[in-house]
Amino acid sequence: MTVSIDVHWETTTRLSRTTLTTHVWTAPPLRRGSPIHSHAFGALRDLGADLMRFLPWFSHPRLSVAQLSPPTAETTHWDFGLLDPFVEDVMAATEGRPVVANFATIPAWMFTDPVAVPEDPDTIVWDYERGTELRDPTMSEVADYFYRVASWYIAGGFTDEHGQWHESGHHHRFAYWEVLCEPDMRGMSPQTYTALFDAVVDRLRPLDPEMKFVGLSLTHKHQNPEYCWTFLDPADHRHGTAPDAMSLHFYAHPEIVDPLRPEPNAPESHWRDIFFAQADGFVEQVRLIDSIRRRIAPETLTFINEIGTFPADLMNPEPVISDEYWALSAAVQSYLWARLVELGIDLVGVAEFVGYPAMIPGVSLIDWETGKPNARYDALAYLLRHFGPGDAVVPTIAGRPDHPDPRVHAQGFTTPDGTRKLLVINKTGAPIEVTPPDSGSVELAPYEVRVLLPPD
Repeated sequence: MTVSIDVHWETTTRLSRTTLTTHVWTAPPLRRGSPIHSHAFGALRDLGADLMRFLPWFSHPRLSVAQLSPPTAETTHWDFGLLDPFVEDVMAATEGRPVVANFATIPAWMFTDPVAVPEDPDTIVWDYERGTELRDPTMSEVADYFYRVASWYIAGGFTDEHGQWHESGHHHRFAYWEVLCEPDMRGMSPQTYTALFDAVVDRLRPLDPEMKFVGLSLTHKHQNPEYCWTFLDPADHRHGTAPDAMSLHFYAHPEIVDPLRPEPNAPESHWRDIFFAQADGFVEQVRLIDSIRRRIAPETLTFINEIGTFPADLMNPEPVISDEYWALSAAVQSYLWARLVELGIDLVGVAEFVGYPAMIPGVSLIDWETGKPNARYDALAYLLRHFGPGDAVVPTIAGRPDHPDPRVHAQGFTTPDGTRKLLVINKTGAPIEVTPPDSGSVELAPYEVRVLLPPD
């Protein structure tokens, strides 16, 4: 059965304000000397995305933490030797476009429950962020750490705990600095996080008065709404002002029964229904959270800076991921982007640039063995080529007005130069015919994402 599409080109529901982007973390396959290094950073450069997010993440502390041991009475232990190449390569690939920095990892020794770090920098340390109680309850130690990291990359260096100057030669500019990543995952309370956010922002702001700050960076579970209420409320902040931006994450996935092997998790034949149902649920969560933001912090921007999917065996050292999965994942991320544009979200980040065996491989945008783009990357690049902030969003219906067809998502846009574009997404694993207005029928391949240019 053909799905008819109706578009009201003369009516504008909103102007898109959504920046589409991705994020890059300190993944071992992206280290210099890796066989995929040049292909991967070439692909990152070719995306041409604004506000790409750089995330030194806790899973590999030797690659992401600049001070792995506390200072002693005689010396300090600052070392940017493994982190600098990532920063230099990412900034080169962005070619002067605005970047979001998220040096997210607090050194484990700053907590009362320190963690041993393996010598091999490529070793995954899943429990590095297990600490919950800071050894310095004033949070000055954490704020000073991030100040020195920021100074290293923004101000050419820093003065350490013993008054010694460390020269870096770096003078980067970051459009935003995000404070921590998924603090709810380690059990940090909304009140503690908000206080820590303020402490870090106060220390970093003098480095670049034009740099803005992003907070929350919540996991896709969002189990405690108090994070949003507390963080967004100006009265809960040190200076009585609302934050510049808040961020949330979303990943669709089957229930995780065994993260190391496919069985006994849900079979792949179930994933399509699971992923799109979870995506719809997340859109309603965002709608509610954003209504809170509009009431108590209307000037705060909303960033959904990690969206994606993954199979349940996310830690499988020998994953087998089908082409159909990659196509499904591309359709889900494209569908979510379109729905979030409708809501007026400020930024959508497709996560993440690279995953690999045992390290959530299903989120990757590139092949971890070759560095070449996969279907998820291609879908992201396709949307970046066709759409951007300033596009007019127009009323669009796939199916009947009283009964939209759930198999297809359609959304019409008019670009600032007047070009009309119709985005259509096949949400099923079978071919399907659609009939846009004033043109013949078009067949979409399974999970295809396509932009149609209506006749004049």
